[in-house]
Amino acid sequence: MVNIVKLDEYDKKILYELDKDAHISISKLAKKIRKSKQFTEYRIKRLEESKVIIGYHAIIDASKLGFFTYRVYFKFQRITKKNKEEFIESLKSYENIWSIAKLHGKWDCAFFVGIRTIKEFHKLWDELMLRYKRNIKNYNVSIYAPIINFNRIFFTDKKVETVERTYGDGEEVKHNEKDFKIIKEYSNNARRPLIRLAEKLKLSLNTIRYRIKELEKKGIIIGYKLNLGLETLGYEGYRVDLHLNSTKRNKELYEYCKYHKNIYQIMRSIGGSDFEMSVVVKDLYELLKIMDEMIEGFKDVINDYEYFGFSAIPKLSFVPD
Repeated sequence: MVNIVKLDEYDKKILYELDKDAHISISKLAKKIRKSKQFTEYRIKRLEESKVIIGYHAIIDASKLGFFTYRVYFKFQRITKKNKEEFIESLKSYENIWSIAKLHGKWDCAFFVGIRTIKEFHKLWDELMLRYKRNIKNYNVSIYAPIINFNRIFFTDKKVETVERTYGDGEEVKHNEKDFKIIKEYSNNARRPLIRLAEKLKLSLNTIRYRIKELEKKGIIIGYKLNLGLETLGYEGYRVDLHLNSTKRNKELYEYCKYHKNIYQIMRSIGGSDFEMSVVVKDLYELLKIMDEMIEGFKDVINDYEYFGFSAIPKLSFVPD
């Protein structure tokens, strides 16, 4: 049984500012919430200890590193719990599989793989099919790009700013192996002291600072966000696939999603659904209510929809959500 954490207004202000920019300094954050640095540091530590804040992520545009990101959904059959765990462990062993999610509903598992050539994908795919084809009932493979991410505001009723971050549709920019090593270490812990990162990578602190600034300027790092413990807050995360009879109102759908407090991401996947979005809700009832309202507003273009939820995220890297 998970103990639900109740947030006060200062907690909400901190989460709001950190999900806009998880790299913000304590002094700047304290100024924004109009409290002391000591108070701000204490509240952040409390949110971390209670598992409201699970991590701090740099949002990486892998397309600017020369990668295509593929998303794979699996629905299992004739598989035990132990076999599922073995499958997940096998996925974790692949360096180019960046993120893995356990799902419930339409799909049982999703993983995100970064590749430079189709040959790389075929090698991975052939190995997985050889070992697990008998346990895979259905699958879907799509190009996961571009992704439009918004800061999450589901925990507040106040009028706040929406920050938009788009990644996955850029062209490769100049970078080197040191940049890539920094990204791998930095992307999942964007608030770690840079001196620790420098020590681990055996680079000078000035080099680390300079290269991170350059990665930001080049748009390889496009922002910083939180990894939130939704269950601890009493919320659930869902993906919703809309099936449309027309794309003529897609711009309106986008604007609707951008300013909806429960919707925080739009996936313009090639090979996926007509319109995909990520939603945070208190329960399934709230999700269905939101979808009823959306269908009422866009009944001329939405045929129907499907949804599925997150159970766990065993691996999280590069693709932050």
